[in-house]
Parts: sequence; structure tokens; C-alpha cells
Amino acid sequence: MVKMEFPSRDSGIAVLVNVDNCIGCRACQVACQTWNGRSPPQTSFSPTFTNPPSLRADAWKVVVFHEITREKVLSFEGSTVKISNAVDVVPIPYNCLHCATAPCARACPVGAIKVSPEGAVVIEASECIGCGYCADACPYDVPKRGSDGKYYKCTFCVDRIQNGKAPACVEVCPANVFTFTSMEKAVKLANDMRASGKAVYGLDVDNYVGGRVRWIFALSSDKASTAFAKQFPEKAVVRTESIREALKSISIPGVGVIAAAVFALGVVAWRRERIRRIRGNGKHKKESKNSSDKGA
Repeated sequence: MVKMEFPSRDSGIAVLVNVDNCIGCRACQVACQTWNGRSPPQTSFSPTFTNPPSLRADAWKVVVFHEITREKVLSFEGSTVKISNAVDVVPIPYNCLHCATAPCARACPVGAIKVSPEGAVVIEASECIGCGYCADACPYDVPKRGSDGKYYKCTFCVDRIQNGKAPACVEVCPANVFTFTSMEKAVKLANDMRASGKAVYGLDVDNYVGGRVRWIFALSSDKASTAFAKQFPEKAVVRTESIREALKSISIPGVGVIAAAVFALGVVAWRRERIRRIRGNGKHKKESKNSSDKGA
């Protein structure tokens, strides 16, 4: 595990996603593919509109369509009709959430995952060894293995934002779904939406991801209770990784000396066993030669 310095969770950039505005056009999905030069993945028919069905090494942004049932009231010329089990489709544009203290970056044993001063979490493919620790550590199922054995995911269009541009998906959206701004302003806007009755995801999450993510989602409460529950884990934490990190942070007096002693004993035992096998093999060869000589 590589130690890394993360920018403050209150600094840097963020994107506020107003899901209520999303029309499911997938323009953001196409823009992501185009800007990053990703080949269109092979798709197939499925029970939902989501296509491809999940993030992939060559699909860093996917609009996920959730079918939910809820009560609807339709009004027309003074008459109202109540539908108790109306089906509604909620599209949620989805990509890496760029956690405040990204577990994937903490888990990478070779430091192949970098965090920019703006807070973008980026996998450097040239340094990736394909171990998959990043995927194991991510509670959002984001990093995906490519055909070359390396892992890939959304880069937050760091090449664009460092040149004064918004991410490609943000720039192309025709429905004003995304607000690309500073983290400070995004938090204020999200809190305003929460005060108006909307549900918000991303401001107050588990400390495992730093308590906050840089892609913050807002949605009408009557839809969010189902759609958010399907899209985001109840606890943004991978328990095994959390325990492993907690154990690594514990300092026990003398544990280094003990570990060194155990290692040394292991080397001695291994060497003795190796010498025994070499002598045994030599004795066996000598006996075999003597037997051959007698038979001749």
C-alpha cells in the first residue's frame, strides 16, 4: 500500500448531478467515449435501457436506467386519476465518483493511481501492473480490467480541467444535468437542494472514502428512496479492506523485531531443507551409478 497525500475534501473541484433533469439521451456517455478515444463496446439486448449494462475498461461512463414503481396522480381538465403502481424510469449518469480519499489509490501497491491537486483520481496505465487491488478496494465497482490486463476508469477529464475546460460529459449535456464547479460551491448547492426537499448522495458518506465524493447526486425524494438504493451501496466501504488498513495502522512495540526474527528462522529452515535435498539427490545418484556398474 502506497502512502499518498490527498487534497482537502473541501478544496478542489466537484460536479453536482441534478438527476431530475436527466432525459436519458446518453450524450454524456458518447462524449466520454469520443474524448477519451475509447472503442464502442459490443452491446446486446437486455431487460433494461442500460447499455452497456455496467462500466467497462472501454466504457468509463454509463447512463444507468432504474425502473421504479410509485404512486402518481394525473390531472386533466379538472379530473384526477390516482395510479398506485405507476412505473417510472430514472436515468442516472454514472462514472467514478472520485472519492475524497480514494481507497483505490490507497490500495495500489505501486503508486500507479495518482490524485491531482484538483482531486481527480487517475490510473496511469503505463504503471499499472494489473493486480486488481484497486477494484477490490472500490465500494462503487468502478475500476475495470482491460484486454491488456491493466485497469481503467474515468479520469475526471483531468486533461481538460487543467486547461480550463469542463469535463466532456458536462460540456455536451443538453439538459443542464451537471454543474461543474468548486467543491465549496457544489456543497452549498447540494445543501440548498436538500433543504428544498431533494435527497442528496455524496456529501455524507463513509470515512472509508473520505466522508465525501466529488460527484454529488441530487434527486426528488420520492424517486431517490428506490433509485439511490439501487445505484449506491448502503455503506460505501469494503469491510475487508477497511480492516486491513486499520491493522496496518496499529503500532505494536517490538513487532518489527519479531517479524525479522521469524523471517530469519524461516530462511535458516529453508536453507537446511535445501541442503538436505541436495545431499539426498547426490546420494541417490551415487547409488544408482554403483548399481549400473554392477549390472555391467
